[in-house]
Amino acid sequence: MRAVSASAQLVILADHPKLQQLYAHRLREHGYRVETASDIEDAVVAAIVKRPRLLIAEWLLGRGHGLELARRLHAVAAASATPILFLADEPSLPLALQRGEHGPIDLLVRPVPFERLLDAIERMIAPAAARPSAPSASASTGEDGAVAAALPGRARAVIEELVESGLLARREGSGNAAGERSSP
Repeated sequence: MRAVSASAQLVILADHPKLQQLYAHRLREHGYRVETASDIEDAVVAAIVKRPRLLIAEWLLGRGHGLELARRLHAVAAASATPILFLADEPSLPLALQRGEHGPIDLLVRPVPFERLLDAIERMIAPAAARPSAPSASASTGEDGAVAAALPGRARAVIEELVESGLLARREGSGNAAGERSSP
């Protein structure tokens, strides 16, 4: 299966330079061409200029997070089709990303054995006919069915951001941030 990706261009976005260098080095050893990005703006520019087959990014970044990255990529025609593989500590994606509203997106929950990362990369850069029709964090986390809409951990802050962005609707007459889901 690895032959499909021979010399595929990848972009890696991670906050920690040592982690980024480790990923880049290991992926280059497997024949990938790798660019690194230090922040969301660099990742968007790299996606436009380099036209990578896949962008690998940390979900939580020092100056932003995955939802912001997905929005920015989706807003630029030259980068909107770039698939994103997020690495995260929790098995959740906002509803808009689960629905595929921002392009092909998947999630791997850490710790991620390197072979599993390679398999996910191959799955995401495979020809469109061989890819599943909708992004699925459940395939990477081993859960059955869709990822739960409830976000663990930093749920309140993420839900507030989703409500403010219009991806979730606030319940009428409710003072809490947990909005109802918008209709698909």
